Amino acid sequence: MKEIDDLLKQLGLIILFINATLYIYSYLKGNKSKAVRYFVFYLVLSLCISIGSDQIVKIQRLYNLKLNNLYLSHFYFIFQFIFLSLFYNQLFNTNQKKYVKIISALIFSILIIQYSLNPGLFSKFNLLEIFITSFPLILYSIFHLYNLLSKPGKFMYINAGVLIYLSTSTLIFILGNLLNTVDRLLSFNIWFLNRLFYLGFLILILIEWKKSLWKTKN
Repeated sequence: MKEIDDLLKQLGLIILFINATLYIYSYLKGNKSKAVRYFVFYLVLSLCISIGSDQIVKIQRLYNLKLNNLYLSHFYFIFQFIFLSLFYNQLFNTNQKKYVKIISALIFSILIIQYSLNPGLFSKFNLLEIFITSFPLILYSIFHLYNLLSKPGKFMYINAGVLIYLSTSTLIFILGNLLNTVDRLLSFNIWFLNRLFYLGFLILILIEWKKSLWKTKN
């Protein structure tokens, strides 16, 4: 099972790299929309954090250090929130954009206060951070799905991926601190499930490129 998990991890990294490369290529070749630009930033930063996380673990194992790369999760969740919020902001109507700005300002205010009062949260999963940076994105995906009902929309596959993946992964990450203290097999199986959903998300992103941005290649 561990071998399968490692295989999925490497496969996910490869697909993430392919996605980042394809979206960058399409953006540079003509699709200059701000939505695509922000999504490119999201993909590139996700790729950098994934590679950085792997390298940190390898170095820690090489020098027999305690394995701990949880602090990178903060960068992942915050960058994900920033660039996916900007992505959806480009797809929303004027009223919906106002909500995005208000929610973003509120969330960053909460995080600044929280980390100022408790800097120790930087070394473990921050449950509040995970929830308040992920749940709004789930809401945005639902808003966009609602918008698609009244008129043809863009990025349907990406939106479906955000809705499905974040709905499941948010719960798993919120339980992250608890999972590390319970039965190891149960913990492994749950994280394995999260990896499967993430791989599905990446595949939907790839399908979106083929459906929406392939034309910029030709």
